[in-house]
Amino acid sequence: MGRGASLIGVLVPFMLSAYAVFSISMVVNQLSEALAASRPLVLWAIPIDFIGGAVGGLLIGHLADRAGRRKALYLAGLTFSLAVLLASSIRELWQLYLAWFFVGFGVNAQNGVSYSVIVELLRGSRGLVGGLMQGLYFIGFFLDAVTYYVVPSWRTFFLVVGLVSLLLTLSLTHLVIETYPARAQGLGLRYFDLRLAVVTAGLSAIVVGAFMFSVPLLSLVPSFIASMDLSEGWLTFLSMLGFLGFLVAGWLSDLGGRLRTAVALSGLGLLSSLALALTRGGYAGLTALSLMFFSSGYFSFTGVWASETYPAEFRATGTNLVFLVGRIVGGFSTIIAAYLYPSSLRVGTALTCIIADSLALAGGALYVVGLRVRSSRGP
Repeated sequence: MGRGASLIGVLVPFMLSAYAVFSISMVVNQLSEALAASRPLVLWAIPIDFIGGAVGGLLIGHLADRAGRRKALYLAGLTFSLAVLLASSIRELWQLYLAWFFVGFGVNAQNGVSYSVIVELLRGSRGLVGGLMQGLYFIGFFLDAVTYYVVPSWRTFFLVVGLVSLLLTLSLTHLVIETYPARAQGLGLRYFDLRLAVVTAGLSAIVVGAFMFSVPLLSLVPSFIASMDLSEGWLTFLSMLGFLGFLVAGWLSDLGGRLRTAVALSGLGLLSSLALALTRGGYAGLTALSLMFFSSGYFSFTGVWASETYPAEFRATGTNLVFLVGRIVGGFSTIIAAYLYPSSLRVGTALTCIIADSLALAGGALYVVGLRVRSSRGP
């Protein structure tokens, strides 16, 4: 098995992880009716899945640094696929929450380990491939829409999504070559000195901003785009633009550097979010949304960027440590947007995205400070 086969074995399961985690967004109304619960109560499954992701990312990331990348990918893929599969038989709201905790547990762990594999497989174009990989989230969301069109009943829908994810993820993960053999001992937190701690804090703030910016765009825009006098058909355009933005951002980060690209795009995102807050809708609102979806591309290379920061012995754990707070805050960003400006979900989303990109810019400044701190481990 060569490098090309390994890339397929990483990229397709990554796309299927998005297919799994976004599936709930297609059937919120049906779940509300079937479980006799309000839509807001059903939507609490989203932050719960991010909490599961924070836990799973650290645990399976640690496993990847001890037992090897491929074993960790198998376990993560098995977890999220079975969780969606079992969600097809739930009867109570708490069962949905439990299922989606484990969906997040597996999805985010799979994503974190995948970044490490990409860094270890490739010497160049990591940002571009990372952008392609992260952009597959838009494709996974699109596959959910297609599947739901064909199978509109929520139980059958979850059954199909779970089975497809299970069969393809486990079979394709077999293609991945082991990029890091099992080790008896890892470096753990002993690797951290002041310099790396500050760099990690800066990267974490950037990732928090990326999650807090991207999650409301994918989760909430479908709910308010019609109120902007725009057809829901524009969602397909925005999704494809977001995918393009991820590719372009990854490519630019290879050429101009990760930090410079992140700062430029988060600045663009902040300005376009302000425009969305001030406009009422129509094509002016569509322009603001388009710029926001495109600028969200700085999320695309954050996983690769984090993985490049740490040595192989601590890479998967360190990457998931960077993503820990981002996953939790990102999971609650939809609720933040809803409560920040209750009279308008559009304005609430815009204000949340302004806060998100402000955090990302502050994180960039902290990252620069960290790079200037002298390492206690020597040059």
